[in-house]
Amino acid sequence: MALMTKGDFARHRGVGKSAVSNWAKKGLLVMGECPTSGAIMVDVERTQARINSRVDPMRGRPTGGLPLTAPSPAPVEEGGDQRISGRSVAHVRADLAEEQLVSVRLKNAREAKELAAKVELDRRAAEMGRVARERMLAMWRAVSERLAAERDVRTIMAIGVGEIDRVFAQLADDVDAGRLVQDEASDEEAAIEHEVEAQLAEA
Repeated sequence: MALMTKGDFARHRGVGKSAVSNWAKKGLLVMGECPTSGAIMVDVERTQARINSRVDPMRGRPTGGLPLTAPSPAPVEEGGDQRISGRSVAHVRADLAEEQLVSVRLKNAREAKELAAKVELDRRAAEMGRVARERMLAMWRAVSERLAAERDVRTIMAIGVGEIDRVFAQLADDVDAGRLVQDEASDEEAAIEHEVEAQLAEA
């Protein structure tokens, strides 16, 4: 990650300092913390990518049709908290640390094969709903005569709650053990599952 001061970045882009100030007010500057000095400087690659995608190359001004962040106030007076693009240095550093943490977690999850394609997660969620519904219906059929014979409301409620807890506890155990295999998968669903497995193998 290349870092520059705003003045150096202006010279790097071949523009005046006022242009860099205008970019900062438009939220186009991406800042980073220098690992040696701790100073907050311009992240050259990320800033240039943002500027190049949002600035008219013929005029050097932000294009009107693209969303820009709200203008930021000028830095506070000397002695106050240093601010960058309207945010304190502490907030900028916290955002950088959070971004790095998320990147590391995603990398670790990807290497551990803990990530799945959205289509596969949607399919599993739908299958889980179907299985839960079928088990609940089976449970009510099994206890219907027992409930019909009861006259005490509290006893009926206790039976119902106990059976519901039992069904969902068994469902959770089956999920943990990997026993929820779809028995009646259609050809289309099987094809999607194979495609997802191929995509995950290539990742």
